[in-house]
Amino acid sequence: MRAGAQRAWLGWLVATILTACGEPEYTIQRTLTQGEHWRYTLQLQGELQGQTDTLKLEYVDTVQSVASDGSALVERTIRATPEELKRLQASIGPFGVLKPKTRWKLFPDGREIPLDKDAFLLGAFTYAYPDRPVRVGAQWGRIDGVGSLQVKYLCRFEGIETLDGVRCYRIDAQVEPMPDSLPQMSGNITVYVDAERGWVRQIQGTLKMQAGELEGAFQLHLRGAPAGDEP
Repeated sequence: MRAGAQRAWLGWLVATILTACGEPEYTIQRTLTQGEHWRYTLQLQGELQGQTDTLKLEYVDTVQSVASDGSALVERTIRATPEELKRLQASIGPFGVLKPKTRWKLFPDGREIPLDKDAFLLGAFTYAYPDRPVRVGAQWGRIDGVGSLQVKYLCRFEGIETLDGVRCYRIDAQVEPMPDSLPQMSGNITVYVDAERGWVRQIQGTLKMQAGELEGAFQLHLRGAPAGDEP
């Protein structure tokens, strides 16, 4: 290799290393504080076999106590009419029981463990929390699911954006079905995580589900904010 070309390659390598080292790292974790309340509105609009339906409900997470490791006991209360609860319970079928009030253990890394038997995992977005500090452009994967529904989330940290006046981490996720999953689910999801508190602020996504000849397409919208701070 000629001396000039060698110096050019070395210069490129040094510049790449310095640029990478100059990029800040972000630790995306949830901060749990005793007594705080987070209110969420979830809307799922779907089309199945030519029929369109919309399910909408609200739920509130109340942090009751916080342990030394940052995990917390949380009470989740669903705010929906009896008719809405009945419709939603029919749709989730074998995935769990949708109870008006349940107890959970939440962790800074996004994990949510139900403390009530057979409780449906409403509101678990563990895939949006990487297991390490990340820079813009970082990618990670996670396998998650409920019952026979198992999917792979391929996530990418896109950077920081302002949402309703709040700085948020933006994570884009590609959803792919696992081979033995029933039903098969695929699509794309964008998650906004509060950069200061680490709670999910907003989710938008388009999902497709298939089980044999039965196919459905769904639009997912979720918005959350601490009590008293709703937009």
